[in-house]
Amino acid sequence: MHILVVENDPLQAEAISAALSSISHTVTVVDDGDSAVRCFRTTHVDAIVLDWQVREISGIELLHYIRARGDTPCGVLFVTNRADEIDVVRALEAGAYDYVVKPFRAEELAARVNAIVRRVAPVVARNERPIKAGYYTVDSREGTVTLRGSKIDLTNIEFQIVASLFSNLGKPLSRELLAITAWGNTLSAKSRSLDTHIYRIRRKLELGPENGLRLSTVYSLGYRLDLS
Repeated sequence: MHILVVENDPLQAEAISAALSSISHTVTVVDDGDSAVRCFRTTHVDAIVLDWQVREISGIELLHYIRARGDTPCGVLFVTNRADEIDVVRALEAGAYDYVVKPFRAEELAARVNAIVRRVAPVVARNERPIKAGYYTVDSREGTVTLRGSKIDLTNIEFQIVASLFSNLGKPLSRELLAITAWGNTLSAKSRSLDTHIYRIRRKLELGPENGLRLSTVYSLGYRLDLS
């Protein structure tokens, strides 16, 4: 997925870019609103991470421009110092998908962007190729997972978790990231919902050496899907 970052603070831009690049997104960084408009006009963008206070065209004005076009699906996430409730409401009512107040946590930011990308996925996924690993194929366009050619019956939440794991093969994914990807928000520390879904995914997918993949628990972090 292609993510456009609009941020005029070089250190913040570098931190955002690093957080998103770590989960296999292509990232373009610009430092003013005019450059963002030019990029948006000439390049396919799946999501925009946007500061409110940027030069030439403010973040909220840029959001209005994007939504006025209406012909290009694009998720927008504000990452900004502006913490007043009225600003949050203005952004969400103007069409932002999410709003994060600085300072941000890198992994949470990545998870929120992933959640936004999945919201626009029914449209943008037309250009995605199926992921093949072991004896499995994950097709985001169709929302399906097959094992040796046979379709596996998954709920929507199970599919979101599976798609995230397959998209990050060999990389540990935190419980927080997986929860935001699947449910759109974090879960309480006492919640066992994610563990229950992981148990069902292991059983339904029959993960193991015989099918070429293993799903491991990463202590104090989350889960990792690997070739076996």
